[in-house]
Amino acid sequence: MVRIAHFSDAAADGVNGIAASIRLLTSEMAARGHSSLVVSTGRGDIRVPALPTGMGDFRFSLFPLVMRRKVRDWRPDVAHVHTPGPLGAAGLTVARELGIPAVYTYHTDVHGYSAFYYYPTLVIRAGTAIYARSLPRGPKVKGLGRYAAVAAANVRVFEAARVIILPTATAMRHCRTAAHYAHKTRVIATPPPHRTTVSDRRDPTVLFVGRVSAEKGIPLLLDAFARLRRERPDARLVLAGPVSRRLGLPRRLARAGLTEDTAVTGALHGDEVLAVYRHAGVFAFPSTTDTQGIVLHEAALAGLPIVLVDRELAAAHPLGGAARLAEPTPESLAAALRAALENDPGDAVERARRIAYAETPSLFADRTMDAYRDALTTDRE
Repeated sequence: MVRIAHFSDAAADGVNGIAASIRLLTSEMAARGHSSLVVSTGRGDIRVPALPTGMGDFRFSLFPLVMRRKVRDWRPDVAHVHTPGPLGAAGLTVARELGIPAVYTYHTDVHGYSAFYYYPTLVIRAGTAIYARSLPRGPKVKGLGRYAAVAAANVRVFEAARVIILPTATAMRHCRTAAHYAHKTRVIATPPPHRTTVSDRRDPTVLFVGRVSAEKGIPLLLDAFARLRRERPDARLVLAGPVSRRLGLPRRLARAGLTEDTAVTGALHGDEVLAVYRHAGVFAFPSTTDTQGIVLHEAALAGLPIVLVDRELAAAHPLGGAARLAEPTPESLAAALRAALENDPGDAVERARRIAYAETPSLFADRTMDAYRDALTTDRE
């Protein structure tokens, strides 16, 4: 039996890809006789006090090392860190103190998010300095700006991990030091926990599932849908997921004249999520910052044609070859959505379903356990 302690600055009980990954992984590991301890800024086995950051369920932990004694008493064999924030860094610190290997999953393209969220450079530098004595230094990152500060913080995390898990091969595409850590990376796709029921009904509905926020490409999707409506007045848009206040969605919908043609569901759970897939005609994925795209698997299992705008994600994601690729412009995305609604998706949809069915929760757990074993048997560098 392997005992795994998970650390996440994103609330592990939240509606986000990191939380979904942790819940799926701990469930599968329990079925195999392994034990998990979840340390999170949300509800879990150990909850660390934290403040909201405005970035979805990601929270800033106030006293990240308060959990140290409880984790030590639990005696984990592996520390699995899921975020690069204060709690994630504290998890790496605890792993070093206990002399156990750390595995890090690069869930979040922090560099990509920096185009949409303000990270104070001084705060990043200060946070990195706090853990400087506990985490190895790694290659030096040149530069004084925010990008360099993020890169320097990433290096500390990458250096401390025995194994780095990537949801897709291009997850670290914006990291200048990615090549330096290629020898310790493993690509493990994260599937959804549920098998979506396929429906023969295909409404002229464009569906998005995920956090409704700027970094997920929602402004692009709204502009594209407004263009689509001019040619397909019967088209409808469904935005299924928690809405970021920073986006100003009601104002954007009103300005584009889309208020009456758009359904905004808020956060959904379980069967509620599966239901929105059954009544859609095409799944739109306008994000250029995602590393894993669990919802792409859900859409494929539901038999929906998929439209992507992220060329690099399409090249690396298991479902990329079965999706329709558009440029990240309103004109191109609108044309691709219309083509998906009006043409028979045929072989592409069936191929996507076969690929999604092959990426099972069991396979995800097996691959992750192999990563744990690698970490346990690899000498510290």
